[in-house]
Amino acid sequence: MEGFSTLEERALLSRVADGNEKAFTQLFERYSDVAYGFAIFYTKTAESAEEVVQEIFLKLWLKREKLREIQSFPDHLFIITRNHIIDFLRKHLREKKYQQQLMQHFREVSFTPEQQLIFKESGEIVEKAVAMLPPQQQTIYRLRRNEDMPLDEIAFAMNLSRLTVRNHLNKALGTIRAYLRAHSGELVSLLAWIAAVEKLRR
Repeated sequence: MEGFSTLEERALLSRVADGNEKAFTQLFERYSDVAYGFAIFYTKTAESAEEVVQEIFLKLWLKREKLREIQSFPDHLFIITRNHIIDFLRKHLREKKYQQQLMQHFREVSFTPEQQLIFKESGEIVEKAVAMLPPQQQTIYRLRRNEDMPLDEIAFAMNLSRLTVRNHLNKALGTIRAYLRAHSGELVSLLAWIAAVEKLRR
């Protein structure tokens, strides 16, 4: 998540805490894809992952005053995402054996190396998807997400209408989500590899 300093992140969180809806939209656009990639790995369906992400950001908005206390939003987002996935699995999973395995995986309150690696891998898969976007969509996406540039400024810089910029951004987000759904198996393979390594250590 290059191009977004700690000071810029804290300033954005402060604006969200003050109830700035535009700032909240920026926060969502910047971080929702990583949460989505992590969620789809465990929930297995796009609809479920979308539900988890919506619940996460709704909770963030409802408890926005607490965002001023956050030292690292990516770490905070990881915890919230993990907890929401646990809740989702408790509500929706019917196969007890599989449910118990996942609950065991999430048992530790602190980050496990496996969870950190999967969360990091989600971000890397997003980056692969961005790299495959058409040049104009990629530029708009990076300016919006990495540089936190408002749509009006992007439109002015690229000599495009604001509506055109918004449409390109929406198409880019749709493509990234589709890529994440198609490549969620990469995270499954990653977890299998981790499990194999852990067995060798025992």
